[in-house]
Amino acid sequence: MSSTNQFTGPSASTVAMSARQEFTPEQLERIKSVVDCLVTSSGLERTPGSAVADFLHTQDLMSCRTGPITPVKQSPPISFLDLPAEVRNKIYRHCLVVGSVFPRRKAGDSRTESFKQHEMPQTQLFLVCRQIFHESAPMYFGLNKFVISYGPASEWPWFDPLKLRKSPVSRFAYENIKSMSIPFHLMDNYMTIPELFEYRYTDDVVERRLVSSWEGRCGKMASLELDLLEVSFEGCNCFRSGRRLITRALEHLLDGDMSVPEKTVLRGVLSTNEVDETRTHIEDNFENEPEDKDPEDPWQIVIY
Repeated sequence: MSSTNQFTGPSASTVAMSARQEFTPEQLERIKSVVDCLVTSSGLERTPGSAVADFLHTQDLMSCRTGPITPVKQSPPISFLDLPAEVRNKIYRHCLVVGSVFPRRKAGDSRTESFKQHEMPQTQLFLVCRQIFHESAPMYFGLNKFVISYGPASEWPWFDPLKLRKSPVSRFAYENIKSMSIPFHLMDNYMTIPELFEYRYTDDVVERRLVSSWEGRCGKMASLELDLLEVSFEGCNCFRSGRRLITRALEHLLDGDMSVPEKTVLRGVLSTNEVDETRTHIEDNFENEPEDKDPEDPWQIVIY
């Protein structure tokens, strides 16, 4: 049986045999010349593979001396941590920086309704290894805005700054978060109707418990160094009496232990009169002065 096929060129046995040969420099030059001739020529009746095989046989190039085959040493595989730091940072940014993050969002909070407009951060990166967590967590916490829903601060996934050594997530959160959105909401100290009837809480007691919850939340935020804080007063009232409690909330926001962010944006006021009253209260009682009204958004109050 012929070792050459006119359609496919040399058979597997011929190729294997030639692979075991060791050509002299003169023979290699002759092979190169015929291959160049075959590549540049046109209108060949036979396939290049069969022509090369016939040429090797006629020129007696298949009977050269044999020698051992030297295996090619393969490079070891490259791991993710072998990549340059700037490449890893680009990957972290692509996977973790999505604009806004909505941890434990709750129904009825209008600020969290836009979560579908943002991609979900790929925080499973944190579970790969300690080095990747330490490299990527500051970018995740520092470059996203955290939109926190109503409820006590104990519901935050990293709420306790006193356990920083035991909780690396809390440590990285409090060290790196720069942008945050919170509400002062009537549900921050939720009480069921049976509780209200069982203990017969008065309006003043319910209001004091709610304000106390706000005070505790601001105390947790005292460990943050924010560049931007957005505050919603949409639900800032006592759910029993219905009284609006914006002035009570401002006491803890602007005159408490919490460090004032570089920029604070107040939203969620319900009327133009309430906007004017809030601006006047800030100017009369706190060192912070609100900016002039924005004609495009007159119900927003900005404090630097």
